[in-house]
Amino acid sequence: MFDPKARGQNLDTQEIEYAIRKFNNLIDKNKEKLAYSDFKEGVNKGLDIARYNFGDHIEKFDLFSSKENQTTKIQNLQNEYNLLIDTLKIGKPGCSADCLEGIYEGLEKSKIIFGEFIKEFV
Repeated sequence: MFDPKARGQNLDTQEIEYAIRKFNNLIDKNKEKLAYSDFKEGVNKGLDIARYNFGDHIEKFDLFSSKENQTTKIQNLQNEYNLLIDTLKIGKPGCSADCLEGIYEGLEKSKIIFGEFIKEFV
């Protein structure tokens, strides 16, 4: 596996791109294909918000370290991701109350998706 210490603590660009692509694919698989309501459109928006925030903050996640045992590492990464999502400030995005509720549902759904991602990735 990739060792960031071998490269002066810099994460390898290919490893980062692979992780982002893998997470994005899981997000896409879980999006509502027929978002025919404001709520379902909101869920998709929430998943997109989660996707972009993961990509923007991926270097904060210690995905490539092997210092911890796998169970501890998975739990720590899940906690870090949940904290990232829980601290997002969602303003009035100019949509209905149903859409806003859907956004929050999508963000919560992304936590489950991240759990699947990290179990496969680690």
